[in-house]
Amino acid sequence: AYYHDLAELRIKSLGATEYARKAQADIDAEADRVQAYLAPTTAGLLCGVLQDELVTAYAPDILAISDDGLTQMLDRRDIPALGVLYGLYAPLPEPLGVLRSSVMDHILALGGQITAALLAPGSGETKAPEAAPDAASLGVAAKTAMALRWVQDVLALYDVYDEFFHKSFSEGSSMRSAINDAFIEVINANSRAPELLSLFMDDNLKNGLKRKAEQDVDHLLERSVLMFRFLKNKDAFEHYYKVHLARRLLFARSESDDAEQSLVSKLKVECGSQFTLKLEGMFKDMQLSADMARALRATGEYSDLGFDLNVSVLTPTFWPTLTPAPPQAPPSSQATNAQPGTTSGESSDDPTAIILPHGVLSDSVDAFSAYYLKFHSGRRLTWQYALGNADLKVNFGTRTYELNVSTYQMIILLLFTDSNASGKALTTTEIQQRTHIPEDPLLRQLQSLACGKYRILNKTPKSRDVSPDDSFTFNMEFKSPQYRIRIP
Repeated sequence: AYYHDLAELRIKSLGATEYARKAQADIDAEADRVQAYLAPTTAGLLCGVLQDELVTAYAPDILAISDDGLTQMLDRRDIPALGVLYGLYAPLPEPLGVLRSSVMDHILALGGQITAALLAPGSGETKAPEAAPDAASLGVAAKTAMALRWVQDVLALYDVYDEFFHKSFSEGSSMRSAINDAFIEVINANSRAPELLSLFMDDNLKNGLKRKAEQDVDHLLERSVLMFRFLKNKDAFEHYYKVHLARRLLFARSESDDAEQSLVSKLKVECGSQFTLKLEGMFKDMQLSADMARALRATGEYSDLGFDLNVSVLTPTFWPTLTPAPPQAPPSSQATNAQPGTTSGESSDDPTAIILPHGVLSDSVDAFSAYYLKFHSGRRLTWQYALGNADLKVNFGTRTYELNVSTYQMIILLLFTDSNASGKALTTTEIQQRTHIPEDPLLRQLQSLACGKYRILNKTPKSRDVSPDDSFTFNMEFKSPQYRIRIP
């Protein structure tokens, strides 16, 4: 009765931190008295009664003490106080279960706030997920920014609780599983998690590894895999990751081939060789293509072209269908003029219909096809011009710039070097007729060339949208402080 009444009095007058310290002191004091004055066999029974009266009977109430309960300890990251509280609860299954559930609830609440803030950016109010804008309506930059913010915030929250686990919760297995279970629920409550995680990895592998030491790169990859480990819909992640990896490989956007291979190896450890079979096949295709390019250059058959041609031959079963595939990744900076390849058998255009405006381009395609089929007679090449990119040196009067463009954009620009079209206007319809570029990608490419940040072409009328009757001329007045320009 004494300790029962004392517990009630303390809950009303003390915070959870001080309550835990005093309760532990009482239990230790009784254990000392048993050792000094009573038979050792009474120690377990006496301490059990004390723990029941001071802890088990009031386990939820102690954690819920206003102004100084578990929530406040977690929010102010009071590692010593949490350690005392855990030491009091850990020996007792029922109180430990209450502590475990309360910690999980706190993680879920904070994780929900992170996702809600993500879905309602720039707003002080949270919105329900169904009120958020459709992910498909967001541009590449907006979706990448969303991915970086969400993954970084979730990982930052995980770091806090991982520190609690090591420094306050004595690395107890029950608390480890509670923390992991809570983060599994937080991550998978966001239906966009597979895509956002893949975008996070994509951005870091393209831009986030610059000037990083090897151990920092490995740490970044480990944290990415940590999020992947908690993800339930790994098939959806694989779909997005394959598309993003394909674009990094085809457009040479990766900062480090070693980092790419290392991440795939880590995914293989998590999910087995079947999960990464196609990813590894993509790397193999790129390596074989590079070897073939060196062998072809050694023959001297390209020496008269006047430009470098780099072709990637892709095994259809390994690669995703990249066209059309939002979001469109901008072409990367490469010292090549074209990079067609095969995809999974579907294409947004008829490969035989695209018209290359200069004979030398057609000759280079024919030369490569003849060389390849000489060694692989039973195969068929399907050229995917939608996946290529080119580096062009373009003269604008007395100024010269190097433009990194898609293959479609290259084909369009070369129309304006034709002696029959030089200085003349070409309509959207005329460009389509002379190139056979499908309508949707043609409109996008013309919009990038004439309505974007770098206006290589002049458009009449001057509007953001492109229509069949709009006309285009080469912009001889184009100026830029940059010599090398990437056209998105």
